[in-house]
Amino acid sequence: MSPVDLFVTPLGVISVGDDGKIITHRMFKDVDDAVSKYSRTIKGEMIEDVREIIDELSTKGFREFSIDPPQIISSLSLNYPEYKFSESSTSVDVESLLVDNGLVGSIEEYRDRLRKITDAILTVQLKEAVARRDIMIVYAVHVLEDLDKQINMFYTRCREWYSLHFPELANILEEPEEYMKIIAEIGARSKFSLESLSRLVGEKKAKAIMEKASISIGAEISPEDEEQLKRVAREGLRLVEMKHQQEAYIRELMNSEAPNLSAVAGAILGAKLISLAGGLEKLAKLPASTIQVLGAEKALFRFFRTGKGAPKHGIIFQHPYIHGSPKWQRGKIARLLATKIAIAARIDYFSREDRSAELRKTLEERLAEIKKKYAQPPAKKIKPIGKPVRRAKERKKRK
Repeated sequence: MSPVDLFVTPLGVISVGDDGKIITHRMFKDVDDAVSKYSRTIKGEMIEDVREIIDELSTKGFREFSIDPPQIISSLSLNYPEYKFSESSTSVDVESLLVDNGLVGSIEEYRDRLRKITDAILTVQLKEAVARRDIMIVYAVHVLEDLDKQINMFYTRCREWYSLHFPELANILEEPEEYMKIIAEIGARSKFSLESLSRLVGEKKAKAIMEKASISIGAEISPEDEEQLKRVAREGLRLVEMKHQQEAYIRELMNSEAPNLSAVAGAILGAKLISLAGGLEKLAKLPASTIQVLGAEKALFRFFRTGKGAPKHGIIFQHPYIHGSPKWQRGKIARLLATKIAIAARIDYFSREDRSAELRKTLEERLAEIKKKYAQPPAKKIKPIGKPVRRAKERKKRK
């Protein structure tokens, strides 16, 4: 007996024989019933209507079923191990099928009901996404990334402009915030004092700045130029302060929504991984191998195209365990970290237990093992040089 096609549609469940006719069906009662049952189906849950139809079809001798949507195949296989389930490859005009069999009054009625149900399903999905707040993390990270770009732009312009007056300062200060603070709060180098500089950047850097300021080759600036430079630097510092506030907001969100991921990857890096994946649910469903190279898509595509230079890590390189380790250890640590991140994300999404202390402990123990086992760099492989006799014979053959 050939397989039966079983379709779960937004309006109900239907089974179709190889002749294209409906064998049995269960139509949903109303919009609320349809939203509840279809939403559960696309999440992989077997609803009671599907169970009833399979039980009914089994009494007629059917043992093989082609299913659409395929998300429920795993659930069906667990509940009916004696039957065979596969993804349906049959193309069916559900609209015409329901109308021709009198399950819907007309095509217009079908389309109107379908629109109402799909609108309601989208509303429920949006509410669920916002309720979990991981969608907030995605957008918060987008804002943080935009702030980084704006801060770098303001810092670059300040540095280029102020370097006409004091070019040596850029070699002493690497932090944009410190550089812009000196411009915004002090201004021209003639106003520098050890006390005011120490308050902003610390005594050690202050002494170095004072030393270079006394022998600077930079040009003098007018009060008007100085004031405008201060305005630009103050605007850059305002963005820096906003960035700090955004990071604090993301940490609070991560501690609430993904405490295990925060413990393993860090709050900010964990949030960036959620953003790259498109949400906590999607991150939780990714394999560790994909998480390991998230953010390195360009390098990965280049590897697929050329076959050279496979990326060992993506954005997780920002984790101190990786970028703070020797090069020969980074690949192994990246695999370890990606595995722990995958586990943490799944716990955060599916069970919502706080097992952060346990995950952190096992991560640090395994990291210590890697550091100990691979403490020394691997020996370099020396390619053997061809024998001179062989090369001489090859030259004779050419002659």
